[in-house]
Amino acid sequence: MRSLDKLILKNGDKIAIIGGGPAGSSCAIKLLLEAKRRGLQLQVLIFEGKDFRIHHNQCVGVLSPPIEKLFEEELELEIPSSLLNRKIYGYRLHSFHNKILLVGQNGNEPTYTILRNDFDNFLLESASYLGAQIIHSRVNNVEFICNSHYDEVRLYHESGFLKADVIVGAFGLDETMLFVLENATKEMIRYKRPRKILTSFITRIPIEEAYLDRKLGSMISAFLLPTTLPGVEFGAVTPKEGHIIVNVAGEKITSLHLDAFLDQPEVRQYLPDVDLNKIEIFRGHFPTAPAKNVYGQRYVMIGDATGWMRPFKGKGINAAVFTGIKAAETMINFGFSRDAFQHYEASCKALLDDYLYGAAVRYLCKLGSRLFLPPFIELAKVNPVFYEALFNSVSAHDSYKNIINRLPKLFLLKKLLLL
Repeated sequence: MRSLDKLILKNGDKIAIIGGGPAGSSCAIKLLLEAKRRGLQLQVLIFEGKDFRIHHNQCVGVLSPPIEKLFEEELELEIPSSLLNRKIYGYRLHSFHNKILLVGQNGNEPTYTILRNDFDNFLLESASYLGAQIIHSRVNNVEFICNSHYDEVRLYHESGFLKADVIVGAFGLDETMLFVLENATKEMIRYKRPRKILTSFITRIPIEEAYLDRKLGSMISAFLLPTTLPGVEFGAVTPKEGHIIVNVAGEKITSLHLDAFLDQPEVRQYLPDVDLNKIEIFRGHFPTAPAKNVYGQRYVMIGDATGWMRPFKGKGINAAVFTGIKAAETMINFGFSRDAFQHYEASCKALLDDYLYGAAVRYLCKLGSRLFLPPFIELAKVNPVFYEALFNSVSAHDSYKNIINRLPKLFLLKKLLLL
């Protein structure tokens, strides 16, 4: 049995990554790049049950800054232009019969829409090229064995059995794996899944390019209509090449909320003539509150399984890539004990700090949006400070913490009370 101070990566150690999406693939890539620099021979295995050439994760598929910087500086990758579906130049924000056009400054890094399956497949193939072993099988159980004879992790999957030195949970909000990890760690410091989750319903509507350019252009139309559509926290119409993505999100919504959203006059103006009874609907989830004990002896969670996302504007792909990179750096530099993974949490402090600020913004938009949003939009139309704050909030170009701290508090309070 290896003592706690010996739980550091050495030649031949086996890292099992459960999930081959952006979080898992980024973690594998960073591990292999750093291991090569140090002359360390590691076995990196990625378990992924999906074939990304056919299947994809249910999300809108938007890459926000600083994703290109993360790829270039941390993963030594350039995102192929063929994966960048459409460049987004700004946002139309609709709320209570009021709207504003939000366009970034020339210095702002671009936002892109992507086809998620192609993007995920690119990352997974990049990890494979560097030496990761891809196992197309779903993990269905995990055991942490620690006694006088063994100190290891045992994984059971659809195609067999595997012993590993450390596992990385990159499985998002997969219900089976959430239960497996909570159960496997119950005799340790127990992992607990994110306590708050939003449900999202998404549909893809084909559209002629000429109509798309005329009606939406390269602008995402975002909607905050909690009074008109109770339960729906936000919705959006996102342009892509040859089609648009329409999505809504809320804690307790059903597909009927998407139907109602598509029927709103503010939304219909962007839609082509289409039989809404014939559209396909997809269901997804994303966390809005942190999980507990996201790391422990021989395990660490990354991506959605941490819950370390902006509560109102998710940036799920960014958080997945960032946490995957930081978990890999921690394992390379400090090892895979619980004490070592404290460095991982510290390196993700910016994500954790932003949660309370984002939760406050979400609370205001849910409970006080009729009072709060219209005057804020009116202020943004005439005041560049508030305009930039609103743009950064919608686009996720900056953290909520920075956005709120830059606002002149007393001036804002007086304006909101007087308007």
